[in-house]
Amino acid sequence: MKKNSLLLRLLTFVAFLTCVVGVRAATENFSSNGIYYQLRTYSDGSGVLTVENNGSFNTYSGVVNIPDTVYYNGGYYPVTGIGYQAFKGCTGLTAVTIPEGVTMLLNESFAGCTSLTRITLPSTMTAIYNYAFTGCTNLQFITCMRETAESFNSNNFDASTYASAVLMVPQGSLSSYQSTSAWSQFSNMQEQNKFVVDGIYYTITSGTTVSVTYRDTDYCSYDGYVNIPPTVTHNGTTYTVTGIGTSAFRDCVNHWECEIYVPNTVTTIGNYAFYNCHVFYVELGKGVTSIGNYAFQGGTEDYMGILYCRSATPPTITSNTFSEKAYDNVVLWVPRDAIPAYMSATNWSNFRDDYRFGACDFVCDSIPYRITGFDEVEVSAYCMAPDSSRYYTGTGYELEHVNIPLTVEYEGRRYYVTSIGYGACLQWKMTDVTMADNIMDIETYAFYHCPNLTTVNFSHYLKNIGAAAFFGSTALNELYIPNSVETIGNRAFYRCDNLRSLTIGNGLEYVGWQAFYSEYDGGLQSVTCNAPVPPEGYDWAENVDNMFSSVQYQNATLHVPASGYQAYQTAPSWRCFNNIQSFYSLDDALNVPGGTIKFSSEGDYPFVVVEGDGRVYAQSSNQGVHNSESRVTTTVHVTEQSILSFDFKAWGEGVSYDECVFMKNGTSIFRYGARDNDWETYSVELNAGGTYELVWFYHKDVSDNGQGDYFALDNIKVEPKIPRGDVDCDGNVGIGDVSALIDYLLNGASPGVTVTSADTDRDGNVSIGDVSALIDYLLNGVWPNS
Repeated sequence: MKKNSLLLRLLTFVAFLTCVVGVRAATENFSSNGIYYQLRTYSDGSGVLTVENNGSFNTYSGVVNIPDTVYYNGGYYPVTGIGYQAFKGCTGLTAVTIPEGVTMLLNESFAGCTSLTRITLPSTMTAIYNYAFTGCTNLQFITCMRETAESFNSNNFDASTYASAVLMVPQGSLSSYQSTSAWSQFSNMQEQNKFVVDGIYYTITSGTTVSVTYRDTDYCSYDGYVNIPPTVTHNGTTYTVTGIGTSAFRDCVNHWECEIYVPNTVTTIGNYAFYNCHVFYVELGKGVTSIGNYAFQGGTEDYMGILYCRSATPPTITSNTFSEKAYDNVVLWVPRDAIPAYMSATNWSNFRDDYRFGACDFVCDSIPYRITGFDEVEVSAYCMAPDSSRYYTGTGYELEHVNIPLTVEYEGRRYYVTSIGYGACLQWKMTDVTMADNIMDIETYAFYHCPNLTTVNFSHYLKNIGAAAFFGSTALNELYIPNSVETIGNRAFYRCDNLRSLTIGNGLEYVGWQAFYSEYDGGLQSVTCNAPVPPEGYDWAENVDNMFSSVQYQNATLHVPASGYQAYQTAPSWRCFNNIQSFYSLDDALNVPGGTIKFSSEGDYPFVVVEGDGRVYAQSSNQGVHNSESRVTTTVHVTEQSILSFDFKAWGEGVSYDECVFMKNGTSIFRYGARDNDWETYSVELNAGGTYELVWFYHKDVSDNGQGDYFALDNIKVEPKIPRGDVDCDGNVGIGDVSALIDYLLNGASPGVTVTSADTDRDGNVSIGDVSALIDYLLNGVWPNS
């Protein structure tokens, strides 16, 4: 249920009536989650849904929960009616939930539903047409939430229903129904102590207090974001909301992203209150004193991620209020000064200590931090103030621009900032965030629902973006994920509806379920994935396509490296894009064909891909830009003595001015200026068992003579110093190597022989199979597994 949704639905219905009399409408039928609909769209762009049958009777059975809105073909449409004969003859239908917003039941909509025992009609219901409930021979309870009765034809119910069924009406509405045609025929009419305001249902518990309650015994009353007010006015009386009733949010599973905000006036939460509820964010006011049995069980523990409890005194809970899974996975945030009480309170103490109840250790420049090691901290969840208000004054929640530094100082010690913790910046008001390069991990919910966030400058050494990290950050428009990122968690960027352009670095290996999912039709237009191998996704082994939504697959163009184009066309999730285009990536340009080294070139003047000289290569982009630098970097690991080589062209004014430089582990070993050469090859030896950081850069000085100014690279490769198959180490692969390999196998040793050169079939072992592979290579010129 979203704010002002009831008003929106009523306005939609007014638009519907206007369309009926004056605006041309087009109709279209479709099904969603087992329910059939007819969509009426109008020339002004509006549209409404009615529930239909599938063209034959007895379409539905069991319990049917009709949602208040349905997504279809790029838009969300309100459900405003139950259509002609929609449920007619559904003898197996036992219960149906009709949402707020439905205004009419058309002819014979429930006729002949013999197993239907009760029905609740929403407060928005204004019209019931002929024979709507005729033949419902077992209908025992009719609850009508509308406060002022609307007249209708008496043929909507059977005579036996008028005689035996109970009609429940809102408190204070009895006389209205008793004096209105058709309704007045019910022999048994009673007022109930329940009413609905703005889509939330309340039960009156005393003269001026109410409790939030479920809609009817079928539950499933709410979805979306539910903000419960501290007071509510009904029929001229203002009531204080003091409770969340038994089963109030039970079975609320329509939307995974359900959130509940409970005001400070609420003192009690009843049994099963959130049972089997797809709610992952619950905020409890500081007045809560008790929470009942199974309140957060029955499947709720599979979805809930964060529980805010603002009460300074731990509410009373039972041993089964939460499940073991909730204790292990849910992050509990409480007032800072109340942490010791919660950590020792019965059952509350079962929550994991390492989550520290969401409290930080100190605040520096308005950003809270938690100490995670001797000299390390993470950006932490906000500090909840001692008075139970949500934030300490001046903490990061209010910041517009957030800069996370390399280090912070606290009590005389300097700490490195290495991660952004669970829910750390949740719902902050920031417009942009910049992360220093120490940050390697962004944890679950870290930037959840930051509605103003437009710009994210990630750390260049970031490895992981956690589940739901940027969930619902709807202002994001462009996103660049650096080459260092290896994993992106489930729903990390879910419902970032205004994201138009997405660029993914070449290091990504895994993408979680619905990581970039959005059904907004005006959203994602371009996806560029620089990874040469398609990153695997959730349920990859099951061949499931779920990384993006069908709308995104249809509308966005996927750009992928030329070397991986065919793989993307068949890989789960990636293959679903209607338009996949290839390009030469930096990796394609710098590697030899088939090479797998991953390169990075970022900043204002990165290396760019160039086609020319009969090759595809990479070149510095800062030509003629004074006092600038263009660089490309990589890291390689070698297990045996190896040779690094690369092709280059270079031009600079002189070693003292413009410079083309190659560095190995911070040491310059190649330096050129005043050079204008054809393609050359440079090589250097790398020792076994080493890790090498390699940098190529072109530096431009303050002058410009209008020539040259570039550093071009191609065919970068690292190969064993002794090549595959050169068993006798003479620099060639020939028949002598076959003899050396056989000798090695017979005698277990041979001077100069290395496992790398002798393992010709590349299976990790030296065996008779390597002799066959070597002979096959000598005969055919092709290695196996090459």
